[in-house]
Amino acid sequence: MATSTLPATELPIPDLDWSAASYKGHDTSDGVAYVASLRRNGKKVANVEHDGRGGVPMLYWAPNTQEHRDAWNQWVADYRSLHPKDAAYEPESVAIESLISEHQVAAMLRRSARRSTPVLRPGENILASEGYTLIRGVADSPQVQGYLRNQTNEFDRFWDGSTWVKL
Repeated sequence: MATSTLPATELPIPDLDWSAASYKGHDTSDGVAYVASLRRNGKKVANVEHDGRGGVPMLYWAPNTQEHRDAWNQWVADYRSLHPKDAAYEPESVAIESLISEHQVAAMLRRSARRSTPVLRPGENILASEGYTLIRGVADSPQVQGYLRNQTNEFDRFWDGSTWVKL
């Protein structure tokens, strides 16, 4: 099985056919409730809803989408084989949460790029959005470049606007 890597989170996935979009979430007393859309090759094929009280997100498929459902089930199975450490969790939920995390981190990176705010990340392979650090200043300023070259910081990658670059 060939694999791909999500650009923002660097998470290995079976392919780039599936994505989350239109995410809207809010904190509840029990967690985060959200709605989003599940897309296949850019086309919306299902709504995703989570009530924020634990449990699994619910998928509501568009009519006449059996082909997409079958492809999604195969994608989730392939995703699970790439992430055996998550085997104890509901595989569809883990896959959905990974796509939503990619959507959220990519949005944060786009906002940072618009503001010319450099983004660094530690050397761990896969991180939640909390693992990123925004630093003030223009990317090529002496202060920022000095920070990036500092051997005592824990960061090893820099977002260049489209991909993570090793420092």
